[in-house]
Amino acid sequence: MRLVVFHYHDRPGGVRQVIARGLPLLVARFERVDEVVFLLGEQVDPAWLGEVSQRLPGLPVRAVVHRDFGYSEGEKQTVGPDAMGLLQDVLAGGKTLVWAHNLSVGRNLALLRLLPEHCAMAGARLWLHHHDWWWDGRWARWQDWLAAGVSELEEALELSLPVGPHIRHWCVNQADLAWVRLRAGEAARWVGNPLPELAWPAKNEIGEAAAWLRQQSRGRRVWLAPVRALRRKNLAEAILLAQAQTEPTCIITTGGPSSPAEVPAWHALCAAAARHHWPFVPAVLSGDKARGCHPPQRSGRFWHPTLPALMAAADAIIMPSLQEGFGLPYLEAAALGKPLLARALPDVSANLSALGCQLSGTYASLAVSTAAFDNKAEQGRIATRWEDLQRALPAKMAAAAAGPDSQDKAEVDFGCLTLEAQLEVLQSGRCPDLSVLQPGVPFWPEDRRGEGWADRFEMDDAAGEPQIRPPQGSLVPEVLRRFRCWLEHPLLWP
Repeated sequence: MRLVVFHYHDRPGGVRQVIARGLPLLVARFERVDEVVFLLGEQVDPAWLGEVSQRLPGLPVRAVVHRDFGYSEGEKQTVGPDAMGLLQDVLAGGKTLVWAHNLSVGRNLALLRLLPEHCAMAGARLWLHHHDWWWDGRWARWQDWLAAGVSELEEALELSLPVGPHIRHWCVNQADLAWVRLRAGEAARWVGNPLPELAWPAKNEIGEAAAWLRQQSRGRRVWLAPVRALRRKNLAEAILLAQAQTEPTCIITTGGPSSPAEVPAWHALCAAAARHHWPFVPAVLSGDKARGCHPPQRSGRFWHPTLPALMAAADAIIMPSLQEGFGLPYLEAAALGKPLLARALPDVSANLSALGCQLSGTYASLAVSTAAFDNKAEQGRIATRWEDLQRALPAKMAAAAAGPDSQDKAEVDFGCLTLEAQLEVLQSGRCPDLSVLQPGVPFWPEDRRGEGWADRFEMDDAAGEPQIRPPQGSLVPEVLRRFRCWLEHPLLWP
C-alpha cells in the first residue's frame, strides 16, 4: 500500500510534530506499507525529510511538491493541470491511503473540493486529520470562501466536512467529536495526538541547560513557555504572573513568530519588555535575530540546549494560552514531572482527561482593575476592531453577536484585553495579588502513559465499514457558540 501524507507545508509546528511522531507508528500498525509519499505545497526541508526517513528504515520515502497544494487566497485558489497530473499519479496504481492534515482549515479550497472526489475515482481512502478549523478565529478565510463562490455559512461548513464511504475524520480534540459526528457519524473518531518522546534527557545535558537558563535569566527562577510567538499564547499574561511572584521569576519563551500577521504584536511585546526591563527572554530557540540576544558560545559556535533539556531544567512550565487544539506541552510537563501553571481550557482538559492526566496548577481567569489601564481608550479600540471584523464575517455570524461587552466594570479578565491594554497594565505597577497562583505538577499515572495512539485509527478490514449517516442537524449552532467564546478575547481576532 502507498501511504500519501498531505500537508500544506513542512514548517516547524504542531502538525509537523504529529506527522514525524505518528508516521512510524502508523506504518507499524499497517505492516504493509511499501511507499510513503509527502504531498506538499512548498519546497521540502531535506533535513526534516531525512529525519523522518531514518525513522522508516527500508521504506522508500519521496516528496511531491507543487505550489498549488499549498496556501492559496482569494481568486487564485486553483489546482492547475500540472498539479492535477501529479495528484493523479500519486493516487493511481494500487491501494492508496491519503492521510491529509488540516484541509478543513480552509487554506486551499480548490484542493478541499477536489481531493475527496479524486480519491473516490481512484479507489483511494482519504483520512481527514483535523487539528484546527477555519472558523476558530480565522475569519479572514471567509473572504476566500466568497471568492470561491460560496456565500452561505452552512454550505462552507458542509464543504469543510466532506462525507463518503471512502472518507474518515480523525479529530485531535474531544470537544470536536460530537458535532463532527452530526455530519459524519461513526466515520468520525477522536485520536488525540501522538505523545512526545518521554525519556528524560541525560543528566549532564540537563545540567548544561540549567546553567544556560541561569545565564539567560540572570539568576532568576525560570518559568519556561515552550510555545511559538502567537497572540493566542497570551504571553503578556505570563509576564504579569511573574511580576506578582515574591521570588524573582523570569519568563523564557522558545519560539518566535511564524507568520507575518503575528510579527507586529510580537515586536511590540518584546520592545516593551526591553524598555521596562521586565524579566522576559523571548524566542531562545528561534535564532539570534528573532530573540534579540546571543547564547553562549561553545567551541567558537553558537549553542543552545534542546527543548526537552530546557523543559527538564526549568523551574516550571507556563501556558497562559487562550486557545489550544490539543495540549502537548501539558503532557510533556506531566511526563517530566515539572510543575505547570496554565489557564484552564475546557478542550485541553477534556483531551488530557481522556488520557488519564489531571492538571492542578490551573486558573480560569486573572482579574485586573480597569484603573490599571485607559479603559475608555480600550473600549474605543475594541469597538473599532469589532466594526472592522463585522465586515469580514458571514452574515449569520455578524447578526448572531452583538459585539463585545463594553460596559464599565471595576475589574476585567486580563485575557479579555487587547495587547495595548495588557502592556499598560504591566507598565502601571498595579499588579493584582496573584501569589496564590503557583505551578502544580500534573497527575499522570504511569500505567496511563502508554502510546496506543495508532490503535485509535481503526482499519476498515478489521472493524468493518463505519456508519455514515445523513447529517443530523446544522453545524451552525456549534460554530456560533465557539464564535461567542472567541469574541471575548481580542487577542484572537485577525
